[in-house]
Formats: sequence, structure tokens, C-alpha cells
Amino acid sequence: MAKVFKYGLIFFVLTAFATNRQDEMFKAILSSPNQVFELIKILVLSACLWNGFLNIIKASGLIKQLSFLLKPILKLIYGKAVEDEQIYLYLSTNFIANLLGVGSLASISGLKAMKSLTKYQSNPKVPCKEMMLLVIMNTTGLSIIPTTMMTLRQSYGSHDILGFFSYSLTIGLIITIIGIITSKVIEHYG
Repeated sequence: MAKVFKYGLIFFVLTAFATNRQDEMFKAILSSPNQVFELIKILVLSACLWNGFLNIIKASGLIKQLSFLLKPILKLIYGKAVEDEQIYLYLSTNFIANLLGVGSLASISGLKAMKSLTKYQSNPKVPCKEMMLLVIMNTTGLSIIPTTMMTLRQSYGSHDILGFFSYSLTIGLIITIIGIITSKVIEHYG
């Protein structure tokens, strides 16, 4: 990939000079840091907003009610690991944060869950099945409120910030189901 980038960069610079468009190229290069800063600022502030909502949900006790409703689903996914209240709290908080689209903030509960799941490891160098499922659940992208994508679309001036939503939800659900089934099959036959 580094070679593609290196030779691509050389090609594009030479093309800009050959077509006498080097001014446009340098303007684009020099405006990039400002664009990156604005994008990061928007994403960080959005994460703060949604983290605030998540904290309100936790403080109001709604997260415990949602966790109670999700227990059958999480038991189906993680098995008897959800019987441990501390692990279940981390797993359910992580699952809810991912569903709410605050995946970067879900990392905190995901890391705590991962640390708690170490007691299920038979070999400290090999992750247990619950750890693998947690990685799958965090990677698949199932989100009911895809906040990061909505924020990106809004910051780039989209007129329909939810135009992708049905596709995102469908793909996320399909990938999550395939990931869980694949993990269960590998666990059964592995």
C-alpha cells in the first residue's frame, strides 16, 4: 500500500504540473489541515453530546431497564457469561452504546468487559469465545442511531442525513447475525 501511495503521489504531482494545475493542487493540500481540524472538532463535539445522552440514560436508570430487556438477547449471544452481574453490566452497556451509535464511547465498557472476561480464558494468550463475540459485536456496526455517519453527512452538507439509514441497519443486522452464527459454528466444530 505504501508503494501505491508513493507512486500515486508522484504521478498526481507530475500530472498537476503537466496540466498547469499546480496552484489548485497546492491550495487543496494547504486547505487540508483546516478541513481535518473542522471535521475532528465536529466529531469530538458530537461524541461529547452523545456521551452526555448516554450518561443521562445511565443516571435515569433507563440503562438498567434496557439491560433487563436485552438480557435474553445477550444470553443467547454470550451464554452463561451474562450471569455474572458485573460482566453483564459491561456487556449490556457496550451493546446499548453501539446501538445508539456511540461506538467510540462504547469502547470504554467494551474494554472493561474484555478485562472481566479474562476469567473465562483457559490460556491467557488465547481469547475465550466470549471475547471473540465481543469483538464481533463491536466490529459489525449494528446501530439504530448511527450518530457518526449522520454527523459526517451533515458536516458535508447532505440534504438527507438519514438517506443511508435503511441500508446501514440492514447490512449491520445481516453482518451481526452472520458473525454470531459463524462464531457459534466455529465454537461447536472447533
